[in-house]
Amino acid sequence: MTSLSLQDFDSVAPEDYYSMDNILAEQQRISVQFKKSIFSLGYLDPSNQNEHLVSGSKLELPLWLASYLANKGYVSCELPKPYQETTRNILLADSSVVDLFKQVMYYYKTGIKVTQVPHPEAPHVAVSLVRTFIGRFKKLMDSSSNCKDQDVSAMCQKLDIEEKELFEINRLAVEAFAKWQQREAHFIQPSSLVRRKRKRDQIS
Repeated sequence: MTSLSLQDFDSVAPEDYYSMDNILAEQQRISVQFKKSIFSLGYLDPSNQNEHLVSGSKLELPLWLASYLANKGYVSCELPKPYQETTRNILLADSSVVDLFKQVMYYYKTGIKVTQVPHPEAPHVAVSLVRTFIGRFKKLMDSSSNCKDQDVSAMCQKLDIEEKELFEINRLAVEAFAKWQQREAHFIQPSSLVRRKRKRDQIS
């Protein structure tokens, strides 16, 4: 039987540890099965009457914790449904019709974290993330470039958080360029989203 302490997690914190986007992306729940029994953690499993968490126990843990435990050999992980083969095949057929926000708010950021979990399908998930982004990017840019004086809420409904940011950045850039062409603005300024992101990066 194995014991875990706070010292075991000293090396978990990445460079973007204080990024709110990163924190939210890593809250995705993931099913795990323990390979080893763990002292004094039986309370994590409501169905467990034992003081200890026994080998074979199945739980849902946040992605950041499941990934760490899996890389240490304590657990095996099941891919979250949005990254499993069935969903990947749907995205491969036509990614533009899929509501990524409904699947996972931070689809790409969470997906990158998922690929870092020891799992035989992790490389396929990585390929799917790239193909999905490429498949949706052109429509995203076309829509955001031609939505002047339109209600864009419906267009953005199916976009994940990062796609929404790209949509808004491009929409504002197109508007600024149009004003500059008409001499309504003397200088082209970076969008407020870009400025806020730079500030977040500096704080991080």
